[in-house]
Amino acid sequence: MPVCECPAPLQPGDELHVIAPSGALRELSTFQAGVALWQAQGYDVKLSPGFDQQWGYLAGEDAHRRQQLLAALETPSCRGILCARGGFGGTRLLEDWQWPAAPPKWLIGFSDITSLLWSLSKEGVSGIHGPLLTTLSQEPDWSQQRLFDWVVGNPIAPIQGKGWGGGKVTGQLLPANLTVATHLLGTAHEPLLSGTILAIEDVTVGFFLHSPNFQGWFD
Repeated sequence: MPVCECPAPLQPGDELHVIAPSGALRELSTFQAGVALWQAQGYDVKLSPGFDQQWGYLAGEDAHRRQQLLAALETPSCRGILCARGGFGGTRLLEDWQWPAAPPKWLIGFSDITSLLWSLSKEGVSGIHGPLLTTLSQEPDWSQQRLFDWVVGNPIAPIQGKGWGGGKVTGQLLPANLTVATHLLGTAHEPLLSGTILAIEDVTVGFFLHSPNFQGWFD
C-alpha cells in the first residue's frame, strides 16, 4: 500500500464542513454536543445544506449525499470534513465516484465511513478513523483530546494494549469496520493490504473474519 499523506494541520479558526454521507440523523442532542466540542476548540463548523434530510434510512438520496462530500472537497476554505453519523449507505457514494484533484483535507468518522476512508487511502491521503459527531461527546476526555491533538499535529502517545501473539511489526495503520471492509473485497476501493497493520472494529468480529481469511488477507 502506498504511503498516505496527512492533510495539513488544522488551526483554530479553520473551517470544517459537516456532511451526512450515510444514515439519517436521529440523535440530535448528541450531534449538537459533538459540534459544540469542535467549536470549543476554536473551529468554524459549517453544516452542509440538507445534511439533516431523510430518505428512508439514509440522509437523503445518493446524489444529494454525494454532492455534500464533493462540495466540501471542492470548497477552498474547507479544511476538514466531519461526518455526522454512520449507519449504512457510504459505499453507495462510491458508484462512479472520482476523488477531485484538490489539496488533502481531513475526513473524520468511523463505522460506515470506512468505505470513504479506504477509498481515500487509495488516493494516497490519510483520514481519521475516529469519533463521529454523534459519538464524540460520549468519548472519554483522553480520547477526545487525542483526536484534537492529532489534527493540529501534536504528538500523541502510543495506544496501550495486549497483543495475542509475540513479536513486533511495523507498517501503515489501516483501521476499518469489518462489515464495511468485507463488502469492499474485490472492488476498486479495496486498498492493497500487504504491509499494513489492519485494525478492525465491529460487533461480530469473529463471524466476519472468516471471509477475509478465505480471501487471503492474512497470508
